[in-house]
Amino acid sequence: MVERLAELVRAGVPIRGVRLTVRELFVARIERGPLGPREVSEAVESMVRAACRLVRDLDAPDELVETVCRATLEAVRGHGGETARWFPEATSAAYVVLDELATGSGGNARWRWIARHLSQWA
Repeated sequence: MVERLAELVRAGVPIRGVRLTVRELFVARIERGPLGPREVSEAVESMVRAACRLVRDLDAPDELVETVCRATLEAVRGHGGETARWFPEATSAAYVVLDELATGSGGNARWRWIARHLSQWA
């Protein structure tokens, strides 16, 4: 996931394109096999960590983290069926990652703000 996001950032893809690509990647992951709440949460966690890493390592705009969080949660809720039932777990996973990274060294205070507003999205 980090590589794919990095390609988008380096190519200067507009944030809307990033959002659509993240949703597509996440839905593709969901459709690869039956997922439970743990797998959905782990996939969300992976996406959020990838976005935060790019903001730190490639100096990508902070907006990338919010976009990835929104797109990932939209994909969970919008996919429907079993997956949509795990929206609370997915939101919680994103919150934990953002809070952890905002607290750690090199963290970003905006990530904590994003974490607090996750439940209002999607």
